[in-house]
Amino acid sequence: MIMCRYTVLLLLCVLSFRGQAQDLIARADSLTAADSANYVTMSAIGQAYEGVLEYQKAYQCYQHCLQMDTTNFEALSALARVAMNLGKASVAKDCFLKVLAKDSTDFYANYQLARLYAQIGDYENAVMQFNVLRDQDTTIVNPVIYRNIAECYMKMNSIPAATICYYQAYNVNRENAGLASALINCLLRMGGTNIPDALAICDTALYYNPGNHSLLRSKAMGYYMNKSYASADTLYGGLLAEGDSSFLTLKYGGASRYLAGRAMDAIDLLELAYQKDTTDVETTLLLGAALGKTYDRKRAFQLFDKAEQLMRPNEALTNLLLVSRGETLWKDGRFRESEKLFYKAWLADKDRLDLLFRIEQKFPNWGPTYDSAETPDEERARAMFVKVTFLKEYLQTGKSLRGFHIYRPLFQYMYEDAFFRKKEEVDLIAPDGKKSKISVEDLKSILDQLPEVPEAEKKLNKQIEKSFKQR
Repeated sequence: MIMCRYTVLLLLCVLSFRGQAQDLIARADSLTAADSANYVTMSAIGQAYEGVLEYQKAYQCYQHCLQMDTTNFEALSALARVAMNLGKASVAKDCFLKVLAKDSTDFYANYQLARLYAQIGDYENAVMQFNVLRDQDTTIVNPVIYRNIAECYMKMNSIPAATICYYQAYNVNRENAGLASALINCLLRMGGTNIPDALAICDTALYYNPGNHSLLRSKAMGYYMNKSYASADTLYGGLLAEGDSSFLTLKYGGASRYLAGRAMDAIDLLELAYQKDTTDVETTLLLGAALGKTYDRKRAFQLFDKAEQLMRPNEALTNLLLVSRGETLWKDGRFRESEKLFYKAWLADKDRLDLLFRIEQKFPNWGPTYDSAETPDEERARAMFVKVTFLKEYLQTGKSLRGFHIYRPLFQYMYEDAFFRKKEEVDLIAPDGKKSKISVEDLKSILDQLPEVPEAEKKLNKQIEKSFKQR
């Protein structure tokens, strides 16, 4: 009866506010010059618009109020509030900072600025701002502040720091199932000696929240991670009996049964989990293992093959990582490291001749360069490997060889050098350090397929070579 009276009273208050808001909004359509110059009137109309979620109109009203009084805390806070709802983060931040410049202890401005930092992904500044609130009164622990700090740390993947903050919040309010779940999940993620602590907190939280599925799932996972598979199986069985058919309950319920030595009983749960997600490696592998131990070895082998496929990394992403890392090393002047990655990426995708081209372009195409005292045989072997490999691959494409005469002087030089030294093979070193050789005949075969050097370039090359020998 008392609850009913409170409900009626609340409803009357809401209706009364809505009626007043509509009256003020109607008045906004016929504002006089005196009304527009009245701070109280414009602020009230702004609040009315805000109350019915017309944030853009509320924003305009609060802007008008701020123009009348640029230092008014109420106007700054109101404008910041609706600016956040409109996604105007920079405006909101500027307003909150102005409030805090006048009063660094203002709770609302500190709290909303911290929330704003978190919303835009600036979690480090969000933590710093929440810490300002935390430090304002060290005699009490505010669970809301600590929970917000913990959530920022989670976004930053700082699990130990998040755990400490969640514990501070939970310790003040142990009846809160959400806080308990967040703290337990952190402890489970850290694993090891933290698992028994997670199980102990589960028991305390379940005392206040008996039957809470989220807590029961966490406790089951704790047992599973602690290799208490029979206990985990019992809890997962209870969740399934109460209608919890989520993927994780099916997967780890089946896994617990299998690891507890109940392979046959695990099959139905793992089959249902597999139907929900046929790309999950653990489910695929466990279902295959359960079937292999029981009655369907043929399907078990099929599932093992699929699990093996699923465990392979994504080739496209792997290659993108190699190339991106190579590009960055190249920009950093670490060419040898970069060449190794480009070459590895080319081996994985041999259509990417541009990667070989990037490497071979670093080595000059003028033979005498490699006979200088500063150029060791290793550099010569590295240059020849990448140029030979690039040209062999390119010649197989059948594309135009226009401009490829630039390689002819080097190959001519290397062929003649080997001929006069009576060498039957030329040393090669790949970017990954593997050594090999190319026969002089194969070297001549590549040379014969290259276009002739134009006469003007021949003359220039002779002049350069003559100058080089006179040094």
